[in-house]
Amino acid sequence: MDYFNKEALKAVELHKKNKLNEAKIIYLNLIKIHPNNSQILRLLSSIEISFENYDVALDLLDRCISIDDNDAEAYSNRGIVFFKKKDIEKAKKDYLKSIDINNNLNALFNLANLYKEMNQLEESEKYFNKVISINPKHYKAFHNLAVVKNLQGKTKESISYFDRSIKINQYSESYFFKSLIQLKLENFEDGWKNYEWRWKTKFFLNQKKYFDREVWDGKQDLKNKTILLYGEQGLGDQIQFIRFAKIIEELGAKVFIEVDKNLVKLFQETSYFKNIYAKGDKIPEFNYCCPLMSLPLKLNINHIKNIPKYSSYLNFNAERVKRWENLFEKKKINIGINWESGSVSMFKGRSFKLNNFKNISLLKEVELFSLQKINGLEQIKENENQFKLNTFKNFDEEAPFVDTAAIMKNLDLIITSDTSIAHLSGALGKKTYLILQKNSEWRWLSEKKNSPWYPSFIIYRQKKEGNWEEVFNDIENDLKK
Repeated sequence: MDYFNKEALKAVELHKKNKLNEAKIIYLNLIKIHPNNSQILRLLSSIEISFENYDVALDLLDRCISIDDNDAEAYSNRGIVFFKKKDIEKAKKDYLKSIDINNNLNALFNLANLYKEMNQLEESEKYFNKVISINPKHYKAFHNLAVVKNLQGKTKESISYFDRSIKINQYSESYFFKSLIQLKLENFEDGWKNYEWRWKTKFFLNQKKYFDREVWDGKQDLKNKTILLYGEQGLGDQIQFIRFAKIIEELGAKVFIEVDKNLVKLFQETSYFKNIYAKGDKIPEFNYCCPLMSLPLKLNINHIKNIPKYSSYLNFNAERVKRWENLFEKKKINIGINWESGSVSMFKGRSFKLNNFKNISLLKEVELFSLQKINGLEQIKENENQFKLNTFKNFDEEAPFVDTAAIMKNLDLIITSDTSIAHLSGALGKKTYLILQKNSEWRWLSEKKNSPWYPSFIIYRQKKEGNWEEVFNDIENDLKK
């Protein structure tokens, strides 16, 4: 075997092991030897895509196509780059060109994913089925078809496709996604078990910690032992699941809690727990550890009735409450509102526009107060001539949520999208109207008006995807009663 081929095989092996920088160096050297080797150019482009160097990747793939106008893989890969750059029409055109050349399997799969992301679910389903007809063992196609079925509200079919993916490859993502449906359908027995597969998915690989320490399995006696409970995922998740730390204390353990640094001050001021640490802090020695969101499994929360029923499990800081109380008229109905849930794709569909509150703001005796932070603030100025919205100056400057919690104490009602504000309001026991998209997250279950997690919640759900007007009409009518 000549030098070029040996080096190419070496680079491919490094590439497979995700040693991308080492592989890239070899690919670059090989291109100096053979500048028109399309295969090496494509492999190098895939590394540049991984590094989000999209313009560099485009240049490499353009070179491939200039060398061979029928390079189906190059068109398919270029479609990926255009999709990453949110140029959907160019991505679709390249996928279709690749499919036209040789019915390219990767292009079929990528086009199906494009349609899924664009919420064109029937087209997505059609192309995933084409992939499966060519390769009946394409477990990722079964997995994504299951996702499409779930988005269509066909949960039984969705679970069956996840099972087919699992049967082919024990695919961790399929176990995890299946668990979310099981939990939403109140199958806690299987749902919490399968939820543990999250640690083997690409979404959570970097979140699991303390590999060298013994994980509490729910059976070891905790009396006179120390245990570290550590937060994971978003701020709302940590607010929701810290409730279980109280049960662990009741089992006789001394509890240390590690959470996102943005929650430390809040929990120190409002929770029952003394030992709150930020991620990265030095933690005292402990006997066991456990992620907060694994506690329902370890504590055998196998039925909706077993969820700890706390009217509230966070307290208000009296000094902060007093600091803000003069801003509110007692005779008014003071309502705190939040409309934007975040900018990342996982929050897609949860947010709504501030102007949906216009009619509510016109109700007699109603005063609206913005609890919105970071995202969506530009809408306040856009709507300033449409209706009155009170805003707060210099709140949460000391630490996130600490003043928000005190302000909530002074409010009569919170109306919010599915975000950390909702979890904070529920944990404090405040009356809350939670507004959900049609295909909402697992924790809010299915079609329920109330939440077993937060007794103070009333849930308003979209009946038709994208239609917030009907939801806000219902809220307005309930406020008039």
